[in-house]
Amino acid sequence: MALCRSPSTGSGGDSGYLSAADRAAAELVEGRFEVIYGLFEAIDSPRPVLKWQPDDADLESRHLRFLHDYWRRRIRPEGLPLSSGIDAFDLKPALGYVMLLEPTGADGDFRYRVYGSIIAEKGGLELTGKRVSQVPSPMVAAYFLATYRAVVVRRCPLLARHTTHHNIQITQWDRLILPFVDSNGQIDRLLVGNIPGARTL
Repeated sequence: MALCRSPSTGSGGDSGYLSAADRAAAELVEGRFEVIYGLFEAIDSPRPVLKWQPDDADLESRHLRFLHDYWRRRIRPEGLPLSSGIDAFDLKPALGYVMLLEPTGADGDFRYRVYGSIIAEKGGLELTGKRVSQVPSPMVAAYFLATYRAVVVRRCPLLARHTTHHNIQITQWDRLILPFVDSNGQIDRLLVGNIPGARTL
């Protein structure tokens, strides 16, 4: 089974920001970013940086490089790493920066099974057990949903770096989204490293 699928997808018919998430995900799978750019421009924020299959040179944080290596070392001849092999002990060097998400089904949402303590502290939110659609900012929820849905379709890592609105204290977040599968080859977990940083603009 190929690790990364060729771009080919459709979008759903939800309304409001969920519709924006559908359209953004469909574009992102194809390597286009216009809808996502529009989400950020609507709140006067810089465009995010998105890259499929990043290499270590793209990852500024040692924690993201660690997680990338963790994922690569678990790739199997038949495909993506198994979610059953995820062990918190193995993730200890980056644990405070880790989120573990589970797809919730046909609604295209995701639930935070783990929400790293450093992420919660820096972002001022504790989202363990909550859905991505419950993120307080609809625009941010749409952006997150789009990136996670696109990774499920493409079945390969995505680096997503965004700079926040100027009135938000944490100014940059780097997310590395890594897909894991169940025994049937279906993506059932996304392991995400999420690193807060200083504004670069």
